[in-house]
Amino acid sequence: MLRAFFGRHKSASTWARNIIHEAAAVLDLNIITVHVEEQWAGYPTLGDMVRDKKPDILIMTRPFRKDIETLPPMKAVHLIRDPRDIIVSGYFSHRNSHPEVFGGVAWPELITHRKRLLELDKDAGLAEEIEFSNLFLEPMASWDYHDPSILEVRMEDMIAQPEQMWVKLFTHYEMLGSDGPGKMSAVTWNLAPRRQKPKLAKHMRKVLPRVPLRALPPAYLPVVLDRYSFTRLSGSKRKPGEVDENNHYRKGVAGDWENHLTPEHLKLIEQRWPGLVERLGY
Repeated sequence: MLRAFFGRHKSASTWARNIIHEAAAVLDLNIITVHVEEQWAGYPTLGDMVRDKKPDILIMTRPFRKDIETLPPMKAVHLIRDPRDIIVSGYFSHRNSHPEVFGGVAWPELITHRKRLLELDKDAGLAEEIEFSNLFLEPMASWDYHDPSILEVRMEDMIAQPEQMWVKLFTHYEMLGSDGPGKMSAVTWNLAPRRQKPKLAKHMRKVLPRVPLRALPPAYLPVVLDRYSFTRLSGSKRKPGEVDENNHYRKGVAGDWENHLTPEHLKLIEQRWPGLVERLGY
């Protein structure tokens, strides 16, 4: 059965995708990542492309419900975040750090938006960001949060209890097994070409096959979480909560909207997406 991950902009989706990609490399699963609908041009629907290409895992960074409904039976995860934090994180990212070409896909709207943000003070820029965020929040507002095939997960829980939550996700995906002799050695061996280490294993894997693994050993989870920690991803010595406004991984904590959004901003958000914050449980 297809496994799918549906991420949302500025909701730790890059972090999650890194972990899923590495887990897929351990188990020899193939992935298709979809950023924009042009990627399935030539097919009537997203589902037609997936049925043709037959990935083990589908990743979408901007999923729409109308496209999800075309997919074959699946086990999926949908990662969301407090819309107010999406707006604040988006403001700093779009102003200072987000690449204008991402995953091989150009984002011309970001170039125009960034120029505008650089002209405005923070309060006016956040108001501008609220309008720009319709690209990301409208699909969240129209989402079906009661689909039994989709595990709904909040970013806030993922960063507060990462190991516990990844156990939950990989169990939902039926990718988590048990620990046992030699399993972590098999993980290291299978990942050698991707990680480019250990050096000996990297070179030996050019001529020797991978070790078949049907599921991830639980002992692997703390290892991969350390590899993709906030400190490592940000390329700094910072811990979550320590700010670098020019880094794509700016702060790494939830609830930062309270430090930046004014009552006027909150009123704009409620007018634009009535009841969305409360409907998502925030």
